[in-house]
Parts: sequence; C-alpha cells; structure tokens
Amino acid sequence: MNAAYLVDYARTAFTRAHPRKPEVDAWSSQRGDALLGQVIDALLARSDIAGGSIEDLSVGCALPVKEQWSFGGRYPLWLSRLGSACASRQIDQQCGSSLAALRSTVREIQAGAIQAGIAGGFETMSQVPMGPSLFQKGVLTVPQALMDSSRLDMSVAMNMGLTAERLARESDISREAMDAYALRSHQRAARAEQEGWFEGERLTLTNPAGDVVARDANIRPDTSLAKLADLVPAFVEDGRVTAGNSSPLTSGAGAALVMAEAAMARHDLSPLARVVEVVDCGVTPERMGAGAAAAIERVLAKAGLRTEDIDAWEINEAFSAVPLYAMQTLGLDPDRVNMHGGALALGHPLGATGIRLAGTLARILQHRQGRYGCAAACIGGGQGIALILERC
Repeated sequence: MNAAYLVDYARTAFTRAHPRKPEVDAWSSQRGDALLGQVIDALLARSDIAGGSIEDLSVGCALPVKEQWSFGGRYPLWLSRLGSACASRQIDQQCGSSLAALRSTVREIQAGAIQAGIAGGFETMSQVPMGPSLFQKGVLTVPQALMDSSRLDMSVAMNMGLTAERLARESDISREAMDAYALRSHQRAARAEQEGWFEGERLTLTNPAGDVVARDANIRPDTSLAKLADLVPAFVEDGRVTAGNSSPLTSGAGAALVMAEAAMARHDLSPLARVVEVVDCGVTPERMGAGAAAAIERVLAKAGLRTEDIDAWEINEAFSAVPLYAMQTLGLDPDRVNMHGGALALGHPLGATGIRLAGTLARILQHRQGRYGCAAACIGGGQGIALILERC
C-alpha cells in the first residue's frame, strides 16, 4: 500500500452565518463552490503546481441542496484552475464530510490509482435553510417508517441540540462544565488570533461586494463565565445546552493537497504529515455526540497506538459535550485537546470543518514537533470519524 501525505492546507476565514439575516455573513453573497475554488487555486499557486497535475477532487458538503449542490464536485473544479480531466465527487457525511473527502483521496493514493489529489469542503450556512424549515419546505424528508419506529427516537435524532442534551445528561456533564469549556475555547482561539497562528492557514480573500474577508468572525475574546451563564437553554426549558456552549452557524471553505511520494518528488515538495489511518463508525443517533470518542477508540486500535502516544488532539466542538465526553471516556489530557480553540469559537461550517481539523492538526504537529496527532468529529445521524497523522 502506498503512503499518502498531507502536503499543504488552507482555508477561508470563517464567518458568522444566519439564514434570516444574511447581512451578518460576509460570505452570504458568495457561493460555497466558488469559495472552495479560490482555496484550491491558492493551494496550487503556493505549491507552484499546474491544475492539470491534480488527478482527483473530493468535496465535502453536509447539505448539498439548492445553492450547495455541485454536480458531483464539478462546480468547484470548474471554478478553479483544475483541469476538466480531474475526477471529482461530492460527499455528504454530515459534520464529517470533508474528513470523509480526505479519506477518499487518501484511499485513492494508497491504492495506487492516483498520485496527487485535493480534498476539501464548504458550507455557506446563510444560503441554505437550516433546521425545521428544510422539512417544512420539503427540501428534506424523513421516511414515515422511521418516524413510527419504536427502535429510534427520531424526534431527538433529527435535532442535534437534543442529542447533545441527551449525551450531557447520560454522561453527567454539567452546564457549568460545558460553559467553562466554551470559555476556554474562546480564550485559546483569541490568544491564537493575537499571536497570528491562524495566518498560517487562513487566506485573505475578497467577497463579491469588494470587502476583504480575512478574520474569523465568531471568536469572542470578551466573553466570560457570567455571560455564558446568563444564556437560556436553547433546546429544552430545563436544558444544559445553550447558544454559548454550541457551535455557531458558520460559512467557509477549506482544502488540503494530498500526494504520494512520487508526486512530491516530481514537484519538489515536502509534506506536513503522513496519513496513518482514517476510520469511521456508527453510534446510536440519539447520542450522536459520542461518535467522536467511538471513532477515536477504533482508529487507535487500527493504528496500534494508545491515547498516551497522541501528542495533539483536534476534536470537533459541535457542542461542548462532545470533547468533554471524549476526554472523560478516554482519559485524554485536556492540555493536548484543541490547543488553539475549536468550533465553539472558530465556527463550524459543516462541510469544511473536517479538513480544518486535519489541517490544523498537521500544523500543530509541525509547530510543536509532536509525532502523532488525532482529529475526530461526531456526525449527525449517529456516526463518528477519526484520523491519525504522523509528522514528517
């Protein structure tokens, strides 16, 4: 089996999204496929690679409907400098979509089918109706047999906030612990922003109105435990999950350049990290937030590693309960988890989040000279996905 290497990674700034207030979103007038096309071109330019050298494009998107349908990944391909001979696909694995896209590219390289590919994802959450409106308008539907099932509680499974509530209650994760974790995420992200950390991965781009979009819009350096404690529960009256300990609606795109050794040698490029293993797994949909921990257990077992071997963790902060549950269940060192903050502060553009986790992880391993890192995400519908990288 051929080795697959993550050579480079870039993303847009992540903006605050709102389907009913598009004016708050700097990317609201920019299609997600066009955003991804700009990121792809930036990767090609800074690696000095002709678009025709890329053989395969995998695109993650959690809600590939309306403006986010991309003709099997062809739209971002045509909106970039990739040649028409490049194969493409669009993958919906909900919050794990761009990690699944990366897995697809990695598997193609490992099998020897290609030598150079790009994996990425996008979500512009101001452009696509969110939540119940998708079902009210008939954009999405649920089989009646599942609604009537005694085996599944679809009223919980279809509402990510309610799944987080269930995970928190069943795992005895308190509102106070979730708020404290959210504060930590904002503090770490604010410090990383101040130190210029994100400039190593974040592109400065211009939206259709001519405005420069260069900074992540969701980081709140002035938040506090008192402010977070004042927020009312978002999903049930006596709940623990609030807007403050949940990831915000976000728009953005990201992509990674993945190569085999022969392609790197041909283009005189050095890798950030080798992809050791990528796995996914299923969990009960009502406790979908447990999926990240379940996938971590599985990927460690496949790679023959222990939690102590991992120098850095990037666990998606869809809700505070997700990394807290993983740390509680697996005994992870909190100081190694989401060192520069996570989705609670940076935002969670669903289809782009996975590639941010992997790309940020590779950069952290390089910066801190760690050997192994693990990125993981829970997935709506009851799944988890995780990968392990080894610094090169």
